[in-house]
Amino acid sequence: MIPKCSENTDLPATNPPSVTLGSGRKISKASLFNVLQAGGWAAVYAVCALAAEQHQGLWPAVLDTLIWAFCGFLVTLGLHHIYRRLRQLHLSHVRFAAVALISSVLFAPLWYFMEHVCLLITLPAVLHFDALRPVFSENAAIMAQEPLLLTQYFWPFYSIILFTWASLYYGVNAILDLESERANVVNARKLADTAHLRALQSNLNPHFLFNALNGIATLVRVRESVGAAAMVDALATFLRSTLQRLDTPELRVAEEIELIEQYLCIERYRFGTRLRAVVEAKREALGALIPTLILQPLVENAVRYSVQPREAGGSLWVSVRKELAVLVVSVEDDGAGLNGGTLNAFGMGLQNSSDRLHALYGAAASLTIGSRTDGTGCAVVIRLPFRLAPARQPCERAIEAAQA
Repeated sequence: MIPKCSENTDLPATNPPSVTLGSGRKISKASLFNVLQAGGWAAVYAVCALAAEQHQGLWPAVLDTLIWAFCGFLVTLGLHHIYRRLRQLHLSHVRFAAVALISSVLFAPLWYFMEHVCLLITLPAVLHFDALRPVFSENAAIMAQEPLLLTQYFWPFYSIILFTWASLYYGVNAILDLESERANVVNARKLADTAHLRALQSNLNPHFLFNALNGIATLVRVRESVGAAAMVDALATFLRSTLQRLDTPELRVAEEIELIEQYLCIERYRFGTRLRAVVEAKREALGALIPTLILQPLVENAVRYSVQPREAGGSLWVSVRKELAVLVVSVEDDGAGLNGGTLNAFGMGLQNSSDRLHALYGAAASLTIGSRTDGTGCAVVIRLPFRLAPARQPCERAIEAAQA
């Protein structure tokens, strides 16, 4: 029997409306309004109290302005609910301004009436104290002579303040909406870049895996069972390492070098002594960040065009170093050299690497192809901003050790 859900089933509480800034930080719109509302009226109260002190005296100005500001605070709270509903209708600027002007004119008498009634109640209570009577007696006499309804003289003053408040309310919300749109655009770009990087990175493994399996099949056909088994183990190690870093756009140079060594280990089972490779990374560059598996297609192309076509094999050199604020990565070989001097001449691998660099760093990174310094072979050089990887916590190192 399936139990019925009770009406008191616990559900996650509805979060109050919030705004995500371009920096990624979220702020509550309700909290922001409360801070601006209280802080704004407090500032207005302080300024107006200082201005009124010259005409009324200190304590009458403090009390009179306090009641005036508090009543204005309450009136604008009511207007806030009206304007919030109007903003949900997505009115144009002109219509909102018209509604705000009409509301300001209509609510100005209410503000004056609330202030006048509060003063008529407060001042007689204050006059009961003998010590305060000389201070507030003149102010009480003036207040008793003022009309209960708003006069033509004060109406524009109160209306202008309410309309100014409405303009500030609409302006702040417009700024928040722009920030929210900016944050959405930034987030959309990040998602697009992430999807692009995933698509680019997914192109690396199938091509390499086909070559590796073809090499294993070749060893099996020539009855090199030991070499085939060792190559399977090396391939498994390499794939496990790459899968662990599949969702990581960048890793440390030391980790990238480790992946390249694993890849070269697989290729050495295919080519034996025909493959001669030197991998070198300067000590100061080992902790820098580099795109994940950015070197593998470069080394794969070097093997394909330098080692594979020649019976005597070939050599390749991989180096990573720091030059000022730039990380320089180069892959060189002693093969036949350039074939047209374009990325497409070397297949999809180099174009893939160039696209990934552009997606991650924009114009700050570059990939160039040319000959070696002696004019032979081919040299691919990557330049990207030098950024040290953040220090790993002990728990992260323990997890990596367990996964290994």
